[in-house]
Amino acid sequence: MSNAATAIAQAHTEAQEKKAAKATKNASRARSFQETVDRKAAAPIATLEAVKALIPTDVQAAAIARAFAIDEVDTDEVFGAGYNSVMDEIKIMEPILATTVNGEKNYRALEMHMQRIVGARVASAFGQAQFYETKRQAAREMSSGFTNENRDEDRMGIDGQANRAAFAREFAAQLGMKAYGLSALADGAAKAYAEYFGSEWKPYSRTSARSLDRQIADAQADALGF
Repeated sequence: MSNAATAIAQAHTEAQEKKAAKATKNASRARSFQETVDRKAAAPIATLEAVKALIPTDVQAAAIARAFAIDEVDTDEVFGAGYNSVMDEIKIMEPILATTVNGEKNYRALEMHMQRIVGARVASAFGQAQFYETKRQAAREMSSGFTNENRDEDRMGIDGQANRAAFAREFAAQLGMKAYGLSALADGAAKAYAEYFGSEWKPYSRTSARSLDRQIADAQADALGF
């Protein structure tokens, strides 16, 4: 084979290898993207109901405060803080985000913004509630005589400090009270949202966004006599 033919064959081989490597790289990116989408779809959605299912009830919170000498959460005050902060922001942002179309006020941008603001408070409460539940279960396992026959966790350490099981219970109790407080804040924020916009707060989803857009489009079309 001549030098020219050899060079052409080598260049062709290299081009094919680069093409194959690029295809592999693109396929890997596609897989990574799909895996991310799948993980996001499988992740639990932060809702007020999901938070309430994980945090202590009012009775349990009071019992935790007594048993662990933790200050009780003033839920009325925290609820009011969540409510007032959202209402205050709505009043400030309304003239900026609300627009007028054919003499009618359109609050879509304002509603989307506040949906995310309230959603952040709910997500914070949900994250704390999940953390609490994880540590509560861990403390339960460590404190259970059925799962820890030797009960080494309940023996006092040589340094005189509290045993591991007691520490786990106290840590879980503190987390529970934090989740309880954040839930009250999220409740107040959602209440303000519902009062202003006339509909309950719901976590963002493509479906709910399309539904709201459709409602707005229908109302605008009706106003225009379409």
